[in-house]
Amino acid sequence: MSKIGTNINDLIDQATYRAIKLYTKEQATAQNKSVLHNTKLLLKHYNDLQEHALKAVETINAIDFDNIAIDEMDKDDLYILSIKKSKVKTIIMIAHIDAALASLKHKQIKLHMPEKYEALEMFYIKGIPYDDIVMKYNCGANTPRRWMGQMLNELSILLFGIDGIRDMV
Repeated sequence: MSKIGTNINDLIDQATYRAIKLYTKEQATAQNKSVLHNTKLLLKHYNDLQEHALKAVETINAIDFDNIAIDEMDKDDLYILSIKKSKVKTIIMIAHIDAALASLKHKQIKLHMPEKYEALEMFYIKGIPYDDIVMKYNCGANTPRRWMGQMLNELSILLFGIDGIRDMV
């Protein structure tokens, strides 16, 4: 093979390597954004989900999911069963979120930085605007956003486990 052919092959190899590296990095960034997006959505709708779950608690205990014959049900019954299963999933997810939030709060207290967790709770759960959080902690305008970013990363790991860690890297 000629010297020119070798140079072209080297260029192709380098370009392919760079393209794969860039694609892998973009995929990791997209997955990271997805995990953070899901965490933000869960926190944003936490109160609605909790209310939905609390209203369902009374009826959930009476459901025997194992003995339900789906082939014998009509469309309305299937729809109702679907709603009941959704409520069960919501209750489980709320309990999981509560446990993750409690763990995150405990960790921040242990690190003597409870304000980071409190800012997250104030904004997402209590609906307090950034400006009020800034005033409460007498800090810079971007500080609560930075704290919340850190807390969302940690909460994503607590909520999504190894998938949350893998997607963050």
